[in-house]
Amino acid sequence: MKLRFKNILPAAAIALSLTGLSSCTGDLDVENINPQQVSKFDQNAIFNKVYANMVLTGQTGPDGNKDIQDVDEGASNMIRQIWNANELTTDEAECTWGDQGLPEYNHNTWGDSHPMLQALYYRLMFGVTVSNFFLTQTSSSTDATTHVERAEVRFMRALYYYYMMDFYGNPPMATTMDEPKPKQATRLEAFNFVESELKAVLGENANDNADVLSDAPVSYGRASKAAANLLLARIYINAKIYTGTERWNDAKTYAQKVLSDKNFSLLTSDSNGYTAYQKLFMGDNDTNGAQNEIILPAIHDGITTQTWGGCLFIIASTTNGDMLKQFSTGTTENWGGNRCRLQFTQQFFPNNDAAQDSLPPRIAKKAGDDRALFYTWKRKPSIEDESSFGSGYAYVKFLNVHSDGTQVHHTQFVDTDFPMLRMAEAYLIYAEADARINGGSCTPDGIKKLNTLRTRAHATKTLTSADLDVLCSEWSREFGFEAMRRTTLIRFNKYGGQSAYKWQWEGGEENGKSFDAHYNIFAIPASDMNANSENLKQNPGY
Repeated sequence: MKLRFKNILPAAAIALSLTGLSSCTGDLDVENINPQQVSKFDQNAIFNKVYANMVLTGQTGPDGNKDIQDVDEGASNMIRQIWNANELTTDEAECTWGDQGLPEYNHNTWGDSHPMLQALYYRLMFGVTVSNFFLTQTSSSTDATTHVERAEVRFMRALYYYYMMDFYGNPPMATTMDEPKPKQATRLEAFNFVESELKAVLGENANDNADVLSDAPVSYGRASKAAANLLLARIYINAKIYTGTERWNDAKTYAQKVLSDKNFSLLTSDSNGYTAYQKLFMGDNDTNGAQNEIILPAIHDGITTQTWGGCLFIIASTTNGDMLKQFSTGTTENWGGNRCRLQFTQQFFPNNDAAQDSLPPRIAKKAGDDRALFYTWKRKPSIEDESSFGSGYAYVKFLNVHSDGTQVHHTQFVDTDFPMLRMAEAYLIYAEADARINGGSCTPDGIKKLNTLRTRAHATKTLTSADLDVLCSEWSREFGFEAMRRTTLIRFNKYGGQSAYKWQWEGGEENGKSFDAHYNIFAIPASDMNANSENLKQNPGY
């Protein structure tokens, strides 16, 4: 059963809000202002809000009574801004819109006043604030149910701080409600905190094992030990970037823990004309078997979680009205903004020989790979006109369609859950760690993990070897448009500060122009620098 999020916080209890963006954590905007003196603590409501922060942007949805003031509510959605930051700045996607911040993303030229990076920053820190509030209010609890919930909230706080560490490098670190202007952590300190919290909720810290995650999810949508193990594997595979120290063996170890977890499994069954891979990103991915692979979903429901972000944003921004005449996405929204850069389509068609004027199922069949879900009708693979959505292929991966043929809950807002963590990532982390441990090439053990994913995708080519370039491409093929690409390119030294690898319109030039390494970490927003100037130091280069 799904967690239910709509109107989860009764106004009489607390209306969580960051007011005026006055600091990175802000104050909880309550009736008497002081969060330590709230007359009523609704434990269930606040617990739900910790999770709902990934999808919802306010108390009424899809807009009105927003969480974060002075920011456009739809643009404050966490998934929407993680997607923008990790896709539009890379070789996978570019947006045609001229909204403030998007051209800077497209051309890798953002600064400390970038509105979308500011919205993401405050959304993540809002999640930290809500988590801290829950943990403060339950600090003296002794019942077992609350300790499981505390473990989940500590996991979610670690997830929010993981993103802060990944995006902003040296984030402000607040772990209580008594830090309105928290001190800044180094990236190493943030890494150590995330690692320590994840090990604590796994029961691996001898001196801190009161709050331990369940082996299996208490219910769909809630974190279990698999989520903590996978997030640990993720930070370990990126540890050299975050800390300067390689942790390949740890990445492989924790990926294996996920692969050995009997509560989850790779979805491999096709049904009703949809491939297993397609079913991962459909409106019934909470019931069609995908829920067994998705270790942590960001829950969507067309009725109870209406938002202009999340999976609606991904679906609507990658389609337009002409496309819907031929290929239903399950929602009437069609904004026509985000399409593929040439280098992404070349992951499947290196010779630019995809079938022209065709729909995703036929394109995938021609590619010999279920993941090649491109729409090519009246399009060319190259983005020759940055202002035209029809320039470059569309990628139609997420759908608000139920694979079993049942009706969607709403024809505008979507049911499709976003996979924050899914088991396929453990296969790729394991294979990459295997290669890095063994001089840059996978052993047969690592190759087997890669071919497991390729077999699921009915890929016609079976790999017999894989070096780091092959692995970097396989990450794109498996996780394209899932808001992971920037982090992957940085890890493979194919992002800022190098000139060997270029993509179309990188740096604002059609054939690509390299950009400086300081862009590998985003700027701390100027608004928070001003509000907390005594504690925050701007990242180098901004």
